[in-house]
Parts: sequence; structure tokens; C-alpha cells
Amino acid sequence: CAFLNAETASGLDPLSGSRLGLVDPACIRQASACFGTALNAFSSKMGECLLIIAGFGDSITRGVFVEEHCYLNVLAAMTGASVINAGIPGQTSTHAIGRLDSDVLSRNPDLCIVAFGMNDHVCKAPDTPKTPAAQFKENLRTICSRLAANKIKAVLCTVHPIIEGNEAAYYYARHPKEWYRNPPGAQARIEMYNEAIREAARLEGALLADVAEHWRRALAGGCRLEDLLLTVENFGKDDGVHPNAKGHRLYAECIAEKIADL
Repeated sequence: CAFLNAETASGLDPLSGSRLGLVDPACIRQASACFGTALNAFSSKMGECLLIIAGFGDSITRGVFVEEHCYLNVLAAMTGASVINAGIPGQTSTHAIGRLDSDVLSRNPDLCIVAFGMNDHVCKAPDTPKTPAAQFKENLRTICSRLAANKIKAVLCTVHPIIEGNEAAYYYARHPKEWYRNPPGAQARIEMYNEAIREAARLEGALLADVAEHWRRALAGGCRLEDLLLTVENFGKDDGVHPNAKGHRLYAECIAEKIADL
């Protein structure tokens, strides 16, 4: 859409992670044009009541390296909601359970975006993830259950794809490829965790923002994965895991579409 691909009023490249001016009125107008009637209806439903959205996740939610442009800030610009960023780099869903009360429940948001999995799936030994997939699903169900008990609507997010690379660059330069054999490859393991996220959302009656599917459609439409992630070309380092500004806007787009009918 025009909003996703357009540069902002600042005139700077949205892929670079440089200043974007997310609260610029032009940015909000672009968002409204992109999402059309669904977003307008969402804004109308809000009326004079300020929606409070918590983002509960890891470094992706925190927006590391492009924090000003993280999906929560984009979502705030799109909807006028107030956002709480409860993302902590490096955390898994197991860590999350221990801080749910202090970081989310005590702040009483209306919605909570739950975005874990990028660290949970990482193997610390051959085919030994930080959080086994079955435990990961149960952790998400626990989080959703506790949110529901506090009348907070949960929105579970699937995990976007990564640049796997090789032993010299990107993911496999940091995580040995031979540790990812069953299923074969890190991306296949991420897909397994995405299925656990979808199942947890179904079982708990939570909303599902299927970011992985949203990115897949963008890639099928001609977008390159390198256009959405931090890379040597746009960041100076072989990250390949964290979204850049454009990738964060895809997250926000997916979430906005999901919550528009609430």
C-alpha cells in the first residue's frame, strides 16, 4: 500500500532506521489511506475514549536499533491509542510469565499484544531450543488466560521470517546450522513455533495477528526480505532478525487490521 512504501514527511529513507517522524500528520493520513474504512471505523468506535495497548514481547517489541519506529509507535500514530512498551530484549515466554503482573496487569491496558517466539525457538544445543514448542504453547495459553481473567484482550503475534545466511554471515554465523536438524533449519523451527502460536490463540479465544502470513503476502507481492530486516546494506551489520522501520510498519499494519473490528 502507499503507506507502507512511501517515505514520510521527513524525506528520509524508511529502510535505514533514520528519523521518520511517526507522529507527523502526513504519516497518519498515509495510514488512513492504506487501511481505508476499517481503520476509520476503528477510530470512530474509540470516540473520546483513549484505548490503551500494551506490547508484551522481546527485542522486536522493544524496537531495538529503530526504537522510535517500532510497531507500537506506528500503531499509536495510526489509531491514536496510548501504548505501553513492555518489550525486553532476549526474553522468552518463560521470562514473560514472571513479569506479567508488574509489566502488564498492573498497568491495566485494554489490549495486550503478545509477541514471543524469536528467542524461544533458538537452540542452545543440537535440537534443544530455549523453550520446547509444547512448553511455549502452554506459556502463551497461561499468559492469555491471565489476561482474560483481568478483562484484557490478548492479541497473539506470529513470528516473521529471518535471513538464515551461512556460517559467515547472518543467523548461522551466530547459531550453528547443525543444531537445527529436526525440523531442518532455523526457519522451519520458527514455523513450528508459529503453529504453536496459532493453536494457543485458537484454544484461548485470543485474537491472532498472523504476522508471518502478512509478511509472506508482502514477499509474494514483490517485496524482498532484505527490505524488511536490518542488513549489512541498510544497517551496516548482518543482523537479519530484527525488523527495520519498514518491517515494523508491516507488523503495525497486521495488528491494526486485526483490532479494527473490536
